[in-house]
Amino acid sequence: MIRSPNKHGVHPPERKAGARSPREVERMCSRFATECRRRGVRLTEQRLAVYRALARDATHPTAETVYARLRVAMLGLSRASVYRILESLEMEGFSRRVSTTDGVGRFEANLANHQHLVCRYCGRITDFEADPGITLPKGVPGGFVPERLDVSIIGTCGKCRRRVGRHNA
Repeated sequence: MIRSPNKHGVHPPERKAGARSPREVERMCSRFATECRRRGVRLTEQRLAVYRALARDATHPTAETVYARLRVAMLGLSRASVYRILESLEMEGFSRRVSTTDGVGRFEANLANHQHLVCRYCGRITDFEADPGITLPKGVPGGFVPERLDVSIIGTCGKCRRRVGRHNA
């Protein structure tokens, strides 16, 4: 894709694959801060930084990835704090943990209704919108109350199909 310069003749910076636009990140962070205040949830610098890291990265980062990206800029941030913050963001409904094939927790700030394609070779997770007719089951036994539907389709991404060959994928 050829990127056109803006009205000042400056080309916009290239975005990494899986990165959201700065405008979208700011919009997500603003909604997050507003909702924290509304609910009376303490909004610390570390909590906002962890949320911002999730909002920026649409690749569903692990806790270790979030920590690695933040630790240089936030010297007082510990690995344990990142894990605790991610867990609290999930419990409070500000983020989701995404199912993977390797059992490592991956996280996202995208709470819109969507599903995931998970490559069984490289672990890449891609968001996609499935048929809106997919709904939560009714009449689940044992008094279980479903809260959300989490669909992950496990398969092989195009890049890995080319690498491992069609006969293995």
